[in-house]
Parts: sequence; structure tokens; C-alpha cells
Amino acid sequence: MILETYIERMNQGDHQGVSELFTSDCHFNDGGARTIGVDDLVVDGSEALKEAFKSVFEAYKVRSEIVKLNANSMEYDVYLGDVKLECIGCATLQDGLIKEYIVRPR
Repeated sequence: MILETYIERMNQGDHQGVSELFTSDCHFNDGGARTIGVDDLVVDGSEALKEAFKSVFEAYKVRSEIVKLNANSMEYDVYLGDVKLECIGCATLQDGLIKEYIVRPR
């Protein structure tokens, strides 16, 4: 499943690989860090997404674990260093890629 691959690539710190899971005109809105006072990461387009993930991976040691996986959504924990973020994400797919991905705290 594409969301499992997304987690695998995040755990590898593979910003290029993450961006390849998304359509070129994707919309990405990650509000998973709201609980620690961080603004949502909102980007449009896979190139902008690649650069955003590159910055995140340069700033933090990122580790993610799936808690519950559904067809187009998942509950997962993201660790930014020692900080644990409990997230839920929902994907809209198009032609086997992620067109839109929304993340919120759970």
C-alpha cells in the first residue's frame, strides 16, 4: 500500500522517494505538530514537497510507526528526535499516487 511505502521512505530519510509517491500537482497539509505549537506544513506540488521533506530530514531524526492502517488513511506516530506526534492522515489517490494528503493530531 502506498501509505506503508510513505512511512518506509520517511524512515529512510528519502525526501526524493517521498515526493515520488505524490502527483506533480499534489496538495500536502500536515498539521500533525499543532500539539507542540508548530505551524502546519502546507505545500503544493511534488517538487515543493521534496524540498520541504529535505528540510525536515536535515533538521530532525525522523522515525514513524504505523498504529492502524486503512485503505486510504492511517493512524501513526512520528518521532522528531525525542518528540512523539500522534497523527492521523488521509490520502486522496489519483492514478496510484497521492493527490492530496491531510494530517492532523489524533
